[in-house]
Amino acid sequence: MKRKKNSINIFTIGDKGDYDSHNKLNREANFTRKQGFNYETRQYKEFLKGRLPELESNKIIIFPFFPFKYWNKFIENREYRGLYGNLTFYHKFNRFCKEMALSVKKHYPGKKVLYINDPVLSSEYRDKKTVLDVLKRSGIKVPSTIKTRSVKEIKEMLEKGKKLFIKPRCGSMGKGITYLELGNWQTNFGLKKEKIISRRSDHGWRFRDETGNNVFLRKLLSYKDLLIEEAIDPLHIRGDKVDFRVYVFFDKVLYVYPRRNNAESVTTNISQGGRGAPGLLKVIPKDMLTRIEKTAKKALKALDLKLAGIDVIVSGDLKDVYVIDVNMFPGFPKVRTCNIAQRMIRELKRLDRAGKLRYSSL
Repeated sequence: MKRKKNSINIFTIGDKGDYDSHNKLNREANFTRKQGFNYETRQYKEFLKGRLPELESNKIIIFPFFPFKYWNKFIENREYRGLYGNLTFYHKFNRFCKEMALSVKKHYPGKKVLYINDPVLSSEYRDKKTVLDVLKRSGIKVPSTIKTRSVKEIKEMLEKGKKLFIKPRCGSMGKGITYLELGNWQTNFGLKKEKIISRRSDHGWRFRDETGNNVFLRKLLSYKDLLIEEAIDPLHIRGDKVDFRVYVFFDKVLYVYPRRNNAESVTTNISQGGRGAPGLLKVIPKDMLTRIEKTAKKALKALDLKLAGIDVIVSGDLKDVYVIDVNMFPGFPKVRTCNIAQRMIRELKRLDRAGKLRYSSL
């Protein structure tokens, strides 16, 4: 198909192994062109060598997907011996994203660019504390944070009935999570000779019981790059705990993806045994879905993002809706469940026709 010089160019950057999002969008290249856009894609290994495509369009929409290979080679590599998800991850990722933005600026001088999402902003939000602070300032309900690092004070909280999560500030996929309640301490970190052990893989982070292990808790609390949050008793449906991944694109909810796991499980992350449960959308009251969608859209706007998977939890008493996590690089559900890629392209076409796409000049 011959390109139109004055049309908009969509340019995606990702890794071949990113089956959950980058490849799913690439498979819609012909659909994207039929919607009136030019389409180009590059892998990060090409991008990092300066092999960017020459784009005739003056307007470029850039989708930077997660750089898995770079991350696994230079950030969360097998030689790394620190605690998983600490601020070292953030600083390295931030430098990479700044270099990526600079490469784009050098290669496309004078072009008008719209990032989905801005790479530097996405790297800053790798720090969960930054995200929580922004959301709280915007009046969005998030879990309460606990500042103490005292084993005694933590145990006193548990005695009073509080339930807590301890999470890496810069983690993802439910890795490095510790859950504490009276008589039940679960973690997917390891402990060897009084040292916290992180796995060197995305797989195998299985929860195990450390109830009453003060050595483990004291060592864990000695790390500064952790967040302690008060756990929220979530909505339960048919005996399972449930939360929601809400895909928001600009000002529109593309899809609400319910996730469920056994009531005794620690998280609903798919990587931790959680299951997608799209059928639950049929039994969830419309007013509750409306509240979930409004909360997710408000979170996206507060963070100044264009695309995110906003993880939302409804309290068990149905009174409150909380944002518990924000994913700037969300994996897409199966196409037969929802074709997120096509929905994004259709939305871009609608926004373009309405004159609502805002570009920045390089």
